[in-house]
Parts: sequence; C-alpha cells; structure tokens
Amino acid sequence: CSADRGMRSVWSRRSVAWRACEGACGRWTSSDLSGRAPSTLARCNSAWPRRLAHPFFSTTTSVGVASAGWADGARRSVEVFAVASAAAAALAWLSGGTVLAKEKRQESRYQVYVWGRSESMPGGAPGDVLWPKRIEWFEQNEAGWAKIVFGPNFGAALDGRGLLYVWGECPGEEECAGPVAIDVRGEGRGRCFVDVQCSADKIFALTGRGHAIIFEDVLEALKSHSSSSSLAPVALEGRLVPGLPQPGKLSALTGAGGIKSMGIGLEHGCFVTHRGEVYCVGGNEWGQCGASPPRQKGPMGALEDRSRIQVETPMKVTLPAEAGRIVEVAVGGRHTVVRDAAGNVFAFGDDRRIQLGLGDTRTQGIDERNSFGVIRQDLLGGKDTKQDLKRAVTYRYYDPHMQFKPMQTLAPAVYNRPPYPPPSFVACGEDFTIAAHRDSPDWYSKDQETNVLLCCGENGEGQCGRGLQEQQQPWTPVRVPKRSRTVTVACGQAHCLALLTTGELLAWGASLQGQLGNGKRAIKAKPIRIGLQPAQERLAPVNISPQGMPPEFHAPKVEQRPFPGKIVSVSCGFRNSAVICEVPLDQ
Repeated sequence: CSADRGMRSVWSRRSVAWRACEGACGRWTSSDLSGRAPSTLARCNSAWPRRLAHPFFSTTTSVGVASAGWADGARRSVEVFAVASAAAAALAWLSGGTVLAKEKRQESRYQVYVWGRSESMPGGAPGDVLWPKRIEWFEQNEAGWAKIVFGPNFGAALDGRGLLYVWGECPGEEECAGPVAIDVRGEGRGRCFVDVQCSADKIFALTGRGHAIIFEDVLEALKSHSSSSSLAPVALEGRLVPGLPQPGKLSALTGAGGIKSMGIGLEHGCFVTHRGEVYCVGGNEWGQCGASPPRQKGPMGALEDRSRIQVETPMKVTLPAEAGRIVEVAVGGRHTVVRDAAGNVFAFGDDRRIQLGLGDTRTQGIDERNSFGVIRQDLLGGKDTKQDLKRAVTYRYYDPHMQFKPMQTLAPAVYNRPPYPPPSFVACGEDFTIAAHRDSPDWYSKDQETNVLLCCGENGEGQCGRGLQEQQQPWTPVRVPKRSRTVTVACGQAHCLALLTTGELLAWGASLQGQLGNGKRAIKAKPIRIGLQPAQERLAPVNISPQGMPPEFHAPKVEQRPFPGKIVSVSCGFRNSAVICEVPLDQ
C-alpha cells in the first residue's frame, strides 16, 4: 500500500543518512598528526549537524544537535545522531522536502601570529617580539585553531578538533619546550574541549558537556618532556574542578547541568552554569570570589595591600534579587564582572582603582578636586559638582575599597543623546573594565549597528584608551573610530586588542615587552592600528617646505602590512597577544 511504500522510502533515506554520517566520521577522524589515538578523535568528532530544508520555514533548521553534547562517547553519539537523522528524513518526506548534505566549506588554512613576552612565545624567542610573528608550526594542523591563550611564562592552544597543545619556559633550561600536544590523563582523558584559559600557573579547560578540567604542574611536565627530547605528547593529569555542578546523563539532550562558560584570571577563576549560577575559586583577599574576607588588624588606607586569602573549593556567589540568569563573566586581576540575560552588569572585588564601575568612589565628598578640579561649577552658573558626581557606594577613610557582594554598575553618563542600552559584552584587564554599548538607533539593521567602548579603572599606562590626563577614571569612551562596531575585545595585564567589523585590529595600553605589536615599547594611550612589520623600517627624509623657504625634512610614515585573510580570533594574556587568521588557499 502507499503507507508501506512511504515507510520504505523513509527507511531508505534513513540508511542514506546513516551511511553519510558513518563516512563523515571516518573521514574526519582519520588524522595524520603524530601521537593521536583514533579513539580520541572519534570521541571528539562523533557529532556533526545536518541541515533540513523545510518549505514551511524561512531558515534552515539544524538537526542532530542532540548529539553535540555526547562528545565523550562515540557510540552514544552515533546512536543519537541516527535517531535525529531518521526524524529529519521522516519530516522531510512528510513535507515533501529533501535532506541536504553538509555544506562544503571554503578551503582555507589558518595562520597564527604571536608577539610580546619572550617567555610565553611558542617555540621560544631570544628576546621580546615587538612585531606580530608568524608561527609556522600551527599551519601543520589541518583542523585549524580555535583559541590561543597565555600565562606569564607558558601558553596553550585549542584546535578545531577539541585537542589541547601547550608550550612554555622550562626552569633552568635555555630553550623553551613545545608547542607539543597534551596527552590528557586522569579524569580529563578522552574528552573533547571547547574552551581553554590560563591562570598564573594552571590551565583550565571546558568540555562540550560542561565539565571543567584543571591541569597543574604544567612547567614541571614541560621540563621533564624537553629533557627527553621526544616528539610524543606531554602527559598532563587532568582532574575535575571539585565543588562545581556536574552534568547529568540527560544534560546533552536537555541543555542543563554543568558549566556553560568560565573566566580565569591570574589569581582566581569564575564559572557560570547552564542555570545561570556563578561559582568562584582562588584568591579572595579583596572579595573577588564573592565572600567576605576576614578583617585585617590595624588601619587600612585606600591603597594598602591585603594578605593573601585563598578559597580552595568553588563557592556559589549570592547575587542580588534583581539579577537575572548570568550569561557572561569577565575576570580581572582582583575583581569579577558578570552580566545577566537582560544586560545588567554586576561587579565585586577590588575597587581601589574604581574598576568596578560604581562611580568615582575615591573620596567621601569632602575634597573632590581630584574629580572636578579647582573651579566649581556653581561659580559658573551651573549645578554644584557634588550633586553631579554619581557613585553607588561611599567608603570611609579607613575602609578598604572593595565590595565582596555583587553591586550593579552605574550607567555611563551621556551628553546630548538618550541613555546607552545595556552592554552587549564586557572584558577585564588587571585593574580596569571595558563594556561595549550600542550607540546607533534601535531601528538600524544588524549590519548597520555601531557600538562604543566604555572603560573605567586604572589608566596610568593608557589602559582606558583615551589619554593620560587621568590616572583613574569612571566610565569614559575609548577613542575608537566613530560609527564603527567592535566585534570583540581582549585584555591583557595592561593592554587591549579590539577587532572591528571592517577587519581592522586596534591596540592600546602598555607595551613594555612589545605586547602592542607596533615595533616599540612605548605606551600608546590612544588606539592604534596593528599590522605586520613593514618591508622597510624607515624611508629617506623628504623636504616638505614650499619653494623659496628654508628646507624642512621629514621622514615619511611607513605603512604596516595588513594581516593575510580574515582575523577570526584575538587573544591577550599577561604581556602577550595573538591573532588567528583564516587565509584562503589561493591567497
């Protein structure tokens, strides 16, 4: 009958989808990289979405997403994918549509450029690298690269298959070790990773299912590996971060449970669960983990330091009642900033440099010349400046300038325009904070949208990207090009990189070890464009004086060469910077 013919058609289409899945898994899991077990790659690449073209929908619907979380077991992933493929085929048959194969991506290769501190350079360097340096080792991996991160004297990378690589300085050795693949042992064995970040001496990795893995004793392992002169992967023991919510058996289908994102600083880390909860671990002397530190004996001034206090296991942060589900976290040197689904931003931790965005909290409102100068506004016919200064908290003379309870940040001041909408993303350096706000009208389309970067905190080395007039500042715009849109911002210890939709890469802040990438070590308080080292360092001076006037010679400015292809990732860590470029094969 027609029903039997229809079912046979569905099952035949299901078998076609099964064979396509099986062939795809076999093709992607076969790798030429040395030291790679096929079983590990099969676990990482067991789930690949297919697209279903449905005539009643305006966009293509991804199917097989349920298998994305089963990256830890190939067998379960294939089973779930087969069920999803059968359901897709049945829906396509009922609607008269067809099952489309995976779209062919444009063939390209990845190039990685790194610069800054020599101790964290992949493969090492005789000195600090002042210009972006192409690391050809990364081009040997056909899977491409997803992320590059740095610690003070080591670094790590995550490739397109979810595998980890590491390099770093070996104590007592002249040469650096790596880059080399990580042979994950312990509780992290066989897992596929989607994110990696570095603290001062540890590596944190996040799996697709929501497990947070920590790797310790990185430099010791690299030293023992370099002494053996082996090309095999370096063995690192990975263990689950204790005290964090773990994903359940059905978390891959329901999307709940486990860790969704994380932010790791040099001294503490913060984890966001799928339910929007926040957990912090690490240093807490300034309340950056959301817990009240013990009161220190003796008077405390605004700039005095505190004794080291450690939170050994992650603890849940109590958020204000008005806070919604947390979707993003940014971690600085001694402060933490979180953003909820509605765009509200909450900050806690060290506030000595007014980096929490709570306003100018450096005074009690008595002597405020540091905020508005010696000329009072009431003498000029305006309001009293004391009333204009907005602050969410006020510290007394001997109060430590910190907040261990999350406080909602103040909205930035606006002039001759409506208030800014909530920020779309936030980023943190050691003692400053950056937030991106849309500044275009709300009726603009997505491709016409522009935004502005606002920064608060320490500005002694130009971290806030505006000038050196103020050593600390409340929310103030960064001097990026007008009517531009910043895609992402990465912050190091005292420098920043910003990627625009036009493909331009901007940098500002400190460059003591060349982390800005402009060939110099001087501070740049205003954003500058970054590119590759020019072919000529300097040109011959030319006379710019008019005819009949005394000669005046000036050397023409040497233009930097642009990065090849398209920049797809920007990263900063401590005093290093890196970009990942996707370059077409024909370029």
